[in-house]
Amino acid sequence: MEHFIKEGKSGFDFASVSSHSMLVNANRLQVHALACNLFNWFRRLALPANMKKQRIDTIRLKLLKVAAKVVHSAKYTVFKLCSSCPYRKEFYETLANIRGLQPQLE
Repeated sequence: MEHFIKEGKSGFDFASVSSHSMLVNANRLQVHALACNLFNWFRRLALPANMKKQRIDTIRLKLLKVAAKVVHSAKYTVFKLCSSCPYRKEFYETLANIRGLQPQLE
């Protein structure tokens, strides 16, 4: 449980309060909790198996803070990563997992 609390404080900024109003702070905490739940959903459905147990800070560093050039053509959108990107395999595997998701509408 300590790890979940630590991830909530450091990764999703649960500890910050921006107002003197309790209602504003409660709404802010609900938005942070929603972000945490969406990330856990993303972790379970889209991340490669070797990254599923990593914390949000590590995943943010490996997948989101990546320099890439986005190239649009008539049919495709391509992410071109630099040749020295250490997490290229994980990045492309995550994109392939997202592409393979089947939406279920009720």
